[in-house]
Amino acid sequence: MNKDILTVKDLNKYLPALKTDIDIYFKDKLSEGLYKSEALVGLKKIPNESIDLIVTEPTLDPNRTLSYSEYIKSIEAWIKECKRVLTTSGSIYIICPWKSSSLYHSVLGKNFIIQSRITAEMQIENIELSQWNNKISDIWFATKTNDYIFNQNYIVNGKNINNPKPEEIKDNLWFHLDYEKIIHRIIKASSFKLNWVLDPFMNVGAVGVVAKKRGRRFIGFESNQDQILLAMKTINERAV
Repeated sequence: MNKDILTVKDLNKYLPALKTDIDIYFKDKLSEGLYKSEALVGLKKIPNESIDLIVTEPTLDPNRTLSYSEYIKSIEAWIKECKRVLTTSGSIYIICPWKSSSLYHSVLGKNFIIQSRITAEMQIENIELSQWNNKISDIWFATKTNDYIFNQNYIVNGKNINNPKPEEIKDNLWFHLDYEKIIHRIIKASSFKLNWVLDPFMNVGAVGVVAKKRGRRFIGFESNQDQILLAMKTINERAV
């Protein structure tokens, strides 16, 4: 059976448990959960400096209803909120195709300290025979300050104070990794157990699966109801 299909049984199980942005109320204390919500709406309800790591692959304006200037403003708005909710030692990773990579680099650079651009090999879903097939995506890694978590150590003033072993140091060319392994590498490198991980564009929940598997606490937002129901199912069945 295709795991990406919701059965009647799935709908009966997960639809009554669906939470929306109306249910988001964190005040001074976070609680784990998946919410049907626009990213910006959900982010605005999270307390200041309460999230340790943000990992996301943004999905904005899929129907191209926004002008270019509106599109830029929408990105700037949620990225500013990401800065507000991150702890001072927090990090953000944005996974994006090459066409929007320079855009995210520009907006991130206005709000965060960009530490690296990772190049990752991705699977091709639709092969195009009339041009060179693009098999890579960019992953922008940025931090709020120069004191941050990396490779499960603390970086202070840009220097790793724990002196990791050479075999622990990773380069920024990631090949032969599926999507979940990419998320696994990010979460392992930039968070500790029980840290708070956020994905404001959750899709079907890959970040949530890995976060839960690795003992992190997870909050996810997704505006598409079918996708968030799939995320609920996926995390429930696979994050063990």
